[in-house]
Amino acid sequence: MNPVTKILGALRAIARHPVNHRRKLMAVLEYGFIQAAARLVPGDICVEFPNHTRLLVSPRMKGAAHYIAPRLCEFEEMAFVMHFLRPGELFVDVGANVGVFTVLAAGVAGAEVRAFEPNPDTFEMLVRNVRLNGLQDRVKPVRAAVGQSEGTIQLTTDLGTENYVMPGTTAKNSATVKMIALDQELSEAAPDLMKVDTEGFETEVFSGATNLLRQSRLRAMIVERGNNGVRYGFDEAVLHRQIRQCGFIPCRYDPFARRLSQVENETLGNIIYVRDIPATDAVLRAAPAFKLDDLSV
Repeated sequence: MNPVTKILGALRAIARHPVNHRRKLMAVLEYGFIQAAARLVPGDICVEFPNHTRLLVSPRMKGAAHYIAPRLCEFEEMAFVMHFLRPGELFVDVGANVGVFTVLAAGVAGAEVRAFEPNPDTFEMLVRNVRLNGLQDRVKPVRAAVGQSEGTIQLTTDLGTENYVMPGTTAKNSATVKMIALDQELSEAAPDLMKVDTEGFETEVFSGATNLLRQSRLRAMIVERGNNGVRYGFDEAVLHRQIRQCGFIPCRYDPFARRLSQVENETLGNIIYVRDIPATDAVLRAAPAFKLDDLSV
């Protein structure tokens, strides 16, 4: 993509983001400042998140600047987590990264969280964000990749939020990390909601979660579908067909209307899956609003 086109597209997306609907110009200027700061600021940045939670972010980490502005970068999915979960329910965050969804689930919705992140540096940031928000009693961070079986696997280490599993190879800027399977790890506690974002390794994640998918307590999932599975020889259409065959319906979420709508089976991006749209809509409508700056949703 042409760099100018890419920059203009990013600025347009920032201006149109729901968080910025009353401050479009300021948001664009702020985004430009943050892009510059990502190259100049020597330390980490603490960002205000909904309901007085906070997120510690390294602006030099590849792909992390969108956690600083517009913050709720995956707005529909993040709002879904905050509206869907209730105190005491279990959220499983596969590919937790620095803990964005973990903080929203535990710090805003009050849920219990099991957060899996294999990269050593990113895991340390995840733990710091859990401590920063005083969520140690609700969150169990697990330093491990998630796959089909228990063992070890290679992981890139220098791609920030875009690190990915490198099965069967040892390369520069990679590390050997522990790998677990969800069927073993969650054999005694199925989650109410699960998020899976593993840069194309999702097929392997679900290969180790066949029993979990059949658990009725698992009422909803957020699963990334970006066709990154081709690096492993996976056809992501097959995986998402298997998910639907387990009773899940692909949806998108309107946080302002508190309503789900079904999407086409081949939709790309972060797919929200639910077992029962009317029942889930009722749960979403009953949730308290979350607040960020002057936004209340």
